[in-house]
Amino acid sequence: MASSVRPVPRPRGAARVVWALSGLNLAIVVGVLILLFVVSERWWVGTAVTYLPRLPWGVPAVVLSAAALIWHRPSLWINLLSLLLVAGPILEFRAPFLSDHPTVVVPADAVPLRIVSANTQGYKPDFASLLQEIARFKPDVVALQEARGTPPLVDDVFPGWHRLHVDYYWVGSRYPIKLVAKCDTEAFDRPAGILVEIETPQGPVLLADLHQMTARRGLKGMAGSELLTGAAQSDLDGFQTLRQFESDELRGIIQQHVGDRPLIVVGDFNTPASSSLFQQTWGDLQSAYDVAGVGYGYTSPVKPQKYWVSYLPWARIDHILCSADWQVRMCQVGRRRGSDHHCIAAELAR
Repeated sequence: MASSVRPVPRPRGAARVVWALSGLNLAIVVGVLILLFVVSERWWVGTAVTYLPRLPWGVPAVVLSAAALIWHRPSLWINLLSLLLVAGPILEFRAPFLSDHPTVVVPADAVPLRIVSANTQGYKPDFASLLQEIARFKPDVVALQEARGTPPLVDDVFPGWHRLHVDYYWVGSRYPIKLVAKCDTEAFDRPAGILVEIETPQGPVLLADLHQMTARRGLKGMAGSELLTGAAQSDLDGFQTLRQFESDELRGIIQQHVGDRPLIVVGDFNTPASSSLFQQTWGDLQSAYDVAGVGYGYTSPVKPQKYWVSYLPWARIDHILCSADWQVRMCQVGRRRGSDHHCIAAELAR
């Protein structure tokens, strides 16, 4: 008896093109994943991919999904997988249930500590708006970077607070604070942060307010004839070595002073959490957004762009990190345009 099952016809013409392009795009997406999370900043190509906008990696799958609906529906599943990989790991979607950090159990009556960190861009373009958003989080501690000169309006927003201002770093707190150390680094011969002690109701806490060197300066040379000769790649590798050296210097200074105090490290790291550079130095600390954040939490750049959608950030490079003895209860990123960075807020308890 002849079988009634019809053979599945091989895709032809437009269908074959859609099928081939869908497979090729999936391979590219997997390659991007490898560059981001395996290679990362160990190779100049990985460095470039780390700091470029990642949303465009999903555009081919959207177009090919529409084409698959018309010419070759089996290819739709390939493109949906590509979209899932882009929307999830490539864009670094976060939710508490995805966190691999163990839950820290703290007493029910533990006093929470709310912290907000913000790069102020020299109080431009609208520091008043940024302060209003910071105040909305009802913080106990505020750490600012690029705070050149006396921050305006803080007397009105944080009356009676304890304050400390050194170089480009400002820390304000409801609780007494004192300077522990300046973080002057040799890598770029600049002040890269400060360490302060905060006398909280549950004892002293060490807080580092940092601003690491941006990768943008090294990536600017990745164009023109020097890219063809290999000189640009060599220069970028040298610049990346300095960035890693600075990061290690900062961690070394912190470890010299932390002692047995609980540690919090905040600021503009100019590095996403997925970066090998970030993980090598800071990976043992809890990232508040990775533990308790929901969504993508991009913090920069928040400004007009020439080749990108203005005010649509694509990188989460501002972080609140803490030692393992903290429980991260909340972490959110601001939305206002008071600076070229969104602020980041977290609630910790121990």
